[in-house]
Amino acid sequence: MIKESLALYNRQLMKILMLSVILVIPLTLLCYFATFYFYQQLTNQQYPNLYALFLIIVNFTLIIPVFNRLAISDIEDEEDLSVWKLCYEFIRHFGIILFLTIPLYILGVLGSFLLYIPTILCFSLILLIPFYVSCSKVNDMVRRAGRTMRDEHFLLLMDWLVILSVQVLAWGLIMLPFENFENNVYVYGIARAIINSFVFPLLIFYLTFRYTHAEERL
Repeated sequence: MIKESLALYNRQLMKILMLSVILVIPLTLLCYFATFYFYQQLTNQQYPNLYALFLIIVNFTLIIPVFNRLAISDIEDEEDLSVWKLCYEFIRHFGIILFLTIPLYILGVLGSFLLYIPTILCFSLILLIPFYVSCSKVNDMVRRAGRTMRDEHFLLLMDWLVILSVQVLAWGLIMLPFENFENNVYVYGIARAIINSFVFPLLIFYLTFRYTHAEERL
């Protein structure tokens, strides 16, 4: 699946770059500066790290429908989608993803007091639901996400580890040239946006292949 994801990435490189400029970079900067604001304005007792984690998660999940749709259209040899149609996927599914992510995130955080089992379940659903937002009903989205979660089990945890590991690795590599310079919040924000613009599409392509094959096996 990694090979297929890289091939897909190469075929759709121009659209990826355009979507990154239009969506990924602005969204990443918005989430990054919102995170910076929370850390500046909230005390440790107000748990700014929980707000930061939420923003990191939605920074990724909100753009899943865009690149998932791009991947599916390529895999199934559908007609070529314009960048604006793909941007519409972001606008179209923005509300429902937030609507489902917020309560799941709250339950996941509260579930950390119960041996992390509810946390794992909720965070898995947060990751999966954006891949099924094309369903007409919320129940169908949750049911298909739950079915995939049932079939994938432990591999979902591996997906989260892959996402985090790639992020950390890419962040470490890109910041190496800047380690001897005096950097500020704007440099880090722009660097993170550039990283996400290249890494997020590849991760979503990889996960699309995984969950597309999972659906085919059902």
